[in-house]
Amino acid sequence: MKERLIQVILSIKHFSWLVIQLPLRDYQVGPADAVVQSILMNKGLEFLWVFPRQSGKDESIGQMLTFLLMLFHRTEASIIHTYPTAQQISVGVQRLENRMGNLWMMGRWWSQSKPTRRGLGKAQCAFFSGHSQAKSEGATANLLLVVNEVQDHDEVIVERRFTPMRSSTNATALYVGTVRTTADYLWRTKLRLEKLEAEDGQQRVFMVSPDDVGAENEHYAAFVAGQVRQRGRQHPIIRTEYFNEPVDVAAGLFPQRRRMLMMGEHPRLEGPQSGEIYVGLIDVGGQDEAATSAFADLQNAGRDYTTLTVCRVVSGQSDIGPVYEVVDVWADQGTRHFQAMPGRPSLFDQLVARLNHWGVVAAVCDFTGLGQGITDALIEAMTQTVFGFDFAKSYGKSRLGNDFLAVVETGRFRYFAGSMEEELSDWWHFFTQCEHCGYELAEGVPIERGLRWEVKASAKVVTSTGDSLAVHDDRLLSAALVAEVDRLVKEGELFLVAGGSYGDYLRSKNEDKN
Repeated sequence: MKERLIQVILSIKHFSWLVIQLPLRDYQVGPADAVVQSILMNKGLEFLWVFPRQSGKDESIGQMLTFLLMLFHRTEASIIHTYPTAQQISVGVQRLENRMGNLWMMGRWWSQSKPTRRGLGKAQCAFFSGHSQAKSEGATANLLLVVNEVQDHDEVIVERRFTPMRSSTNATALYVGTVRTTADYLWRTKLRLEKLEAEDGQQRVFMVSPDDVGAENEHYAAFVAGQVRQRGRQHPIIRTEYFNEPVDVAAGLFPQRRRMLMMGEHPRLEGPQSGEIYVGLIDVGGQDEAATSAFADLQNAGRDYTTLTVCRVVSGQSDIGPVYEVVDVWADQGTRHFQAMPGRPSLFDQLVARLNHWGVVAAVCDFTGLGQGITDALIEAMTQTVFGFDFAKSYGKSRLGNDFLAVVETGRFRYFAGSMEEELSDWWHFFTQCEHCGYELAEGVPIERGLRWEVKASAKVVTSTGDSLAVHDDRLLSAALVAEVDRLVKEGELFLVAGGSYGDYLRSKNEDKN
């Protein structure tokens, strides 16, 4: 009986059931129990946990820390829990407080600040930021060190500041995070611990898959299946945050596999076809002072182009949403936005003419910087609905990049037929820009807000004639605005029908009222 009671007391699974009364699932119990056993048996092991998004990683940590504080509340036990930034600490503190509010510990646990600490009896868990300017002198992790969101930590700071905190007792260490790339701290930790696993057979790396979670939670399985359907299995968010697969930033945002998904078989069109729906996508470039003369050379020949991409909207081919087929593209370099010259209409007049030629039912126009004037003028002049999109506002470009990848990965973006052998053609320019588009993932933020993508200003390509040409991003950015159309359609802000859009209908109704 006594041995049985001890087994219950030392079991985090039973603790989760009986005390927390929010039972951990088996895929959570296994990793947590491995850490607990390393602590109880003074093994001083290091572990890495990688869980799919929203599958209970922080819940597992919160319950495990609560369990350890209860077990060691009569000793001078110290746990150190570090996050990359001070702002993230509140998440861990709140989770721990919630779990310490159980019937066994309610009213008995205590809190202190500077540093932030929560404890029970003599045992405590202190929270620290891994920021380079944060202070953590004098702290000791004689029981456990937890490095949370390890992919966003500075490895040098962790090894210099936090790892030595384990030294007095050779305390167990736990690294927890989300897979991003093969070049970050998490992945290096994974490789190091896997090497140790191969040497002694002791599991240290726990990579929980969405299948593991789905086997115990059918609702999670259904959710992940829906996310895969909406974004595509190879979308960076799906790969890293759900399937624990790193992305290769060195391969660029549009590797060959992704570019091939974008290559359609339909021909380029010269004008609209009866009964079809078209939208216009406009990326606005700069204007050149020399463009006021019909005979002067452009002063800045490297200036980005203004590009209009026309897409045909095809319904019924996908249950996820419309398919967008690029049927034409037009690019202009340097023309004055509103000033016409003999033989050279203003950029604004040319855009209006081309949008009307195609009979677009709606347009999305770059509203960043110089694009604001063009967008406002188009909204005023066009009878069709025109939406502005600000690349620089509230992670706008990052969100657009993620949404565009989702459209591409689900097979819903197709460029008209062409070949790289057609050097300097519009098709060639677009796919050359895609090939040269790099990206990186910002630290400390989810990919939805941390995807930074661009064609570097220094990017160049050498043609078959030996000429070196700068690679721009105008055609790529223009095409990517199709993702904003897709968002507007899905959120009910734009309803596309042949001959117009629901937005036009609403505007006409409002004008009638006035």
